[in-house]
Amino acid sequence: MIMIQGLLLFDIIAGIFLLLFFLKGLKNGFVIELASLAALVLGIIGAVMFAEVTARWLSGFMESKHLSVVAFVMVFIAVVIAVHILAHAIDKLMKAIALGWINRLAGALFGLVKAAFLLSAVILLLESFGLGQKIFSPQTRHDSWLFEPLHRFAPATMNLFHINFDHLVPVWEEEKVPPPVIT
Repeated sequence: MIMIQGLLLFDIIAGIFLLLFFLKGLKNGFVIELASLAALVLGIIGAVMFAEVTARWLSGFMESKHLSVVAFVMVFIAVVIAVHILAHAIDKLMKAIALGWINRLAGALFGLVKAAFLLSAVILLLESFGLGQKIFSPQTRHDSWLFEPLHRFAPATMNLFHINFDHLVPVWEEEKVPPPVIT
């Protein structure tokens, strides 16, 4: 990996990414940052749960072979908008009762954690496809200030919430089942 004034290019890119998310969180505040993440998660959950009902309702107004997709997108967008409206109301309330600076500081920390988790997930994803050693040499892993902490961040976070992905086997290690023997 390329070294610039004693820093690896990986550290510079990861540091910029972490800084941008930190500043975005500082600007938006915790409520808005959390809402942006919650909106995506709740939007997907809501769309999965209510797309079929919405598609049946829509079938009374229109016909399309893609009605289920349209319903999924509609529910997803509606949930995302509802979460954002609620978040902005809570954000205004926090500013009104003079908790804006706490909200912003917590948002900056949340942004930093979100960026670290994303970078960690990318590293783990690359490794799961067998690309980790090709992209991140042992020398890069050793010399980098950020690689090992980021490499361990997502698994440590998942352990904190008792989420275990050990049952997932990397793509290249999947058990090969022999074909049935025909006699």
